[in-house]
Amino acid sequence: MPGGRRNLSRSGSGRPPQPIFSTTDDLSKSKLGLQCEGVSSKVVSPKHIPLPVLPQDSGLMFEVIMCSYTAMATFLQFLHLYRSVWWLPQSYTRYSMNFYLIDPYLVGFIGTILSRRLLYSLVSRAVMLWAPPSIWTVLQQLIRLFLLSLLMASLVWCTYNIMQNHPIVNIFYLCYPISVYFILFGLSVSPFFDVTSLPSISNDDAKATAQILGKPLHSCSMSPQTIREEVDYLKADFNIRMKQVLFSSVLNAYYAGFVPCCFAQNFLYYDIYWATQHLTFVWLGCFTMYLVHCFPVKYCDTLHRAALHLGRWARVEGRTMHLPSHIWSDTTLWHQGALVKHCKELYKAEGISNAAEPGNPSHTRFYSCFNNPALPLCVIVGLQLALVTLQVVILIRVSEWYQVVSLALLLFANYYTLFKLSRDYLVCWKVYKAEAMIQDKITGG
Repeated sequence: MPGGRRNLSRSGSGRPPQPIFSTTDDLSKSKLGLQCEGVSSKVVSPKHIPLPVLPQDSGLMFEVIMCSYTAMATFLQFLHLYRSVWWLPQSYTRYSMNFYLIDPYLVGFIGTILSRRLLYSLVSRAVMLWAPPSIWTVLQQLIRLFLLSLLMASLVWCTYNIMQNHPIVNIFYLCYPISVYFILFGLSVSPFFDVTSLPSISNDDAKATAQILGKPLHSCSMSPQTIREEVDYLKADFNIRMKQVLFSSVLNAYYAGFVPCCFAQNFLYYDIYWATQHLTFVWLGCFTMYLVHCFPVKYCDTLHRAALHLGRWARVEGRTMHLPSHIWSDTTLWHQGALVKHCKELYKAEGISNAAEPGNPSHTRFYSCFNNPALPLCVIVGLQLALVTLQVVILIRVSEWYQVVSLALLLFANYYTLFKLSRDYLVCWKVYKAEAMIQDKITGG
């Protein structure tokens, strides 16, 4: 009987004892929660320095510049093909080009493609001057459908007349970019007429408008899920803009430099090397111009601020079993230098705060590219400077009059792009250098 009394006292008035493993599990969970709260309390929010206001070309002004540039490039390529020796006494022409050899319907087809966005910008600006903002979205869709039908009718009419003087095989050169467009953008009409531009973030009304239009904005959040969602959205928007830059630059160079050569007469002799060089220069010029417009400084600063909140994980190599670490949690914002284990690997947090997923390559690339946007800008400035320097060297060495005219006109446009890129780089370099010094003082680095 004494044994029964001892059993009753141990079991607590006859209640069955609780399983030991549940108590251990609860303790581990509470311990992990306390550790995560301790880690989150050490996180310091990044400090952002606002960029100065830099003048940027509006969407309409950019389309005017781009349309003028591509029209000039098309004219110069026709000049390379159909130039004449009008200054000789025995010459049968008084003009610098043999205009009678140029197919006017081919010129109309090229002009329709290259001027579509300028036409859309002009019509949109005229309509939105009197229309209320509440119906802008509907009006934009109607304008795009109307212009698309109008342009398709013009292109079909030009194509029919081109077929009268050229073999049917050449028609595929005109239609080839259409297949590429459907592969990249599907059945959406808006990329054909519109280029994504920087959202205005100057006031609350502009922020609301930008959110309605789907433009990216940055919110200084301390929630890891919110930071990762924002980064995913910015990454998708960046990829769309880059796809637009690549397609638009290739399309402009294709119709301005390649198509005129495809429809040149068989008996025509021209310098293939010079025509190919002109095509390359036009593509590089369009590429940098679209980069400056689609990725202005304010937009790059938005990506930079998101990258500072995202952070990056570096995998720790070597013997790491004795290092104190935590189990990575997607609900915890980690501080700089924190050690976590994820998927049987040990990672160290980099950046002033860290909401990234260890081992996620897209998060690592995002932080590497936009942690300091001055570095990508420096690469683009170097590319543009190399392009301008090469054109100047070639200009010094050439002697033909049409080559001098061609390079001088292309240089005039590339100087403008080089100026804007250099200005943006110097501003970003100064601002982000000062911002890095402030971050180091905050973290004690």
